[in-house]
Amino acid sequence: MHPIYSRDNCKKKYDVMKTCVLFPKAFTFNYLNGSAAHSFDVPSSYELYLNPDELAASNGIKSKIRSKLSLVHNRNGEANNLRKKPKLLHVDDSAQIRLLVSIFLKNEFEVESVETGERALKVLRKNDYDLILLDINLGAGIDGFETSSKIREEHKYHSIPIIALSTNEYSQVRKQCISSRINAYIQKPFDKSFLLGTLNQIHKHLEHNMSRRFV
Repeated sequence: MHPIYSRDNCKKKYDVMKTCVLFPKAFTFNYLNGSAAHSFDVPSSYELYLNPDELAASNGIKSKIRSKLSLVHNRNGEANNLRKKPKLLHVDDSAQIRLLVSIFLKNEFEVESVETGERALKVLRKNDYDLILLDINLGAGIDGFETSSKIREEHKYHSIPIIALSTNEYSQVRKQCISSRINAYIQKPFDKSFLLGTLNQIHKHLEHNMSRRFV
């Protein structure tokens, strides 16, 4: 494992600041019809700080994530799991990070990687994905926030989970994460347990909203 992604280094960093954040209301998009997401003072209820110890201790989530993120509903409302693994699109301009994430998630997801927001939008229109990992600072071209906003304009991706990955301090990108309809934020560097732990939290919120929507 690359030294900057070691558990000790990540633990020290997360002990000082909260860098894994979930936006529960993003899963129902209740705030999109109002002005809260675009106002200067976004209510704290739009975010949930994830506990580093709980994330690092997350285990056995593979089957849960597969069963929920791969869920496809046909016209009769019946659920069919059409994939053995959920399909994940990872967008990052760093070849090293793309390789690292693919190694982290290869057993749980079918991972496809691209390096720009423009390329991500092209492949999203051609293929179907269950989850998106999106770097904020993508170098040349559109950044992660604009990419996320454009993804949300695509009807089939209106509610797909999008996780932002960034070296930026959370306080610097909080408003933009919410207004661009991102579901979760993880600050780099991170390790495998933090990434899988965040996915586990996303699963829980998806499960909660699915149970309310389809009972």
